[in-house]
Amino acid sequence: MPKMPKVKNYTFLFYLIFFVVFLSSMTSAPGANAADTKVGFEKCIECHPKIQQEMAQKGRHEPFKKYQCSSCHNPHASNHEYLARNEIGTLCKNCHKGKKRSFDKKYSHLPFEQGECLKCHSPHSSKNPKLLTARGEQLCFGCHDDKEMFSKKNEHDPARKGNCLTCHSHHTSDYEELVEKNPERICVTCHSVTKKSHFNYPVQSADCMSCHNPHGSNRSKLIKKNLHKPFAGMKCAKCHNPAGSADPLGIKSKGISVCTTCHPLVEEDFKKVNTHVGEGVFCTDCHSPHASDEAHLKKAKEKKICTACHQDTKERLKDKNNKYKHPLVMEGKCTDCHRPHGSDFELLYSTDEISTCVDCHKRHASFTHPVGKNTIDPRTKGEITCSTCHNLMGSPHDFALRFDQKKEMCIQCHKGY
Repeated sequence: MPKMPKVKNYTFLFYLIFFVVFLSSMTSAPGANAADTKVGFEKCIECHPKIQQEMAQKGRHEPFKKYQCSSCHNPHASNHEYLARNEIGTLCKNCHKGKKRSFDKKYSHLPFEQGECLKCHSPHSSKNPKLLTARGEQLCFGCHDDKEMFSKKNEHDPARKGNCLTCHSHHTSDYEELVEKNPERICVTCHSVTKKSHFNYPVQSADCMSCHNPHGSNRSKLIKKNLHKPFAGMKCAKCHNPAGSADPLGIKSKGISVCTTCHPLVEEDFKKVNTHVGEGVFCTDCHSPHASDEAHLKKAKEKKICTACHQDTKERLKDKNNKYKHPLVMEGKCTDCHRPHGSDFELLYSTDEISTCVDCHKRHASFTHPVGKNTIDPRTKGEITCSTCHNLMGSPHDFALRFDQKKEMCIQCHKGY
């Protein structure tokens, strides 16, 4: 019997060759030859005429300049805004990796960290350097518009001129506030620091921001608004060793006693069941010993101070998926619910958790899922409280619930349903 021709094998081979050629053409599309990409670009501007105006700008993004729209965009469909091939931050970093690992530093500018490159840069073209959407201080003050900070009687010269990058880095830094250099060294780049101007104390290597505001102040020498009483009275030796001693910047007393000698009520708080004091924790982690623009000589805004240690909360606040967060958490008013030094209640609440919540959520005092001492969480065998079901620091679910409210939340305990 004669053999039949192997049609299937040839058919398979045909489709294999076609697929390879097709795949090759698709993967090379972003880098196709100039003539083809210009034809594609002309097709784009039929619906997007404004792009032609952007093309006329002097400063153009390299792929845009070469008409390579498909380098960043999918012409058909995408899960991302603007038909981008990936999330904007990821897309940008595919090409812009930073010189000498400059993007891999400890602190990041929030838009950079969240992949919101378009907050500062134009994706196509700009009349400004580096495709920036605005120049100098206009760009920075678009977000950092703290009019109180920049309307003081005395202003730091770079801040007055809007030269933010004199002191700050724009993407990342190894130092807080994105300063370019170690805070102990950045000021002496321009300013000479002498013992004479600091009561004969050797502060050349100290943190200048402990006393001075780097942007502006209504006090002379840019001294901050609120002063520690010994500092205001120029009585440095109240806390420090004498200026002429072997260790002039050393503290006269051991541990927190240097503070609690004058602040006995705080010492009483430290003796409560739950306390903020622990190994390696000191008063100056939260407070400035000299001067501050914040109440109670806090070193910074509450939100920043607290999240410096409470990294889990910081990550929840930054997570874009967590759309629901307690308003006080968003405003950084941690001490509206928690005591900063010590408490006899869990999580440093001012009173028991349920009473703390009911102070504002009064309706839930009488109408709520059973909570309190007579209720038991079958998973932990502990008392059911508000935080049993709600995660106030951030959740992707309505009402900051820990799980979806339709069913998943309930069946965590009610297994029979």
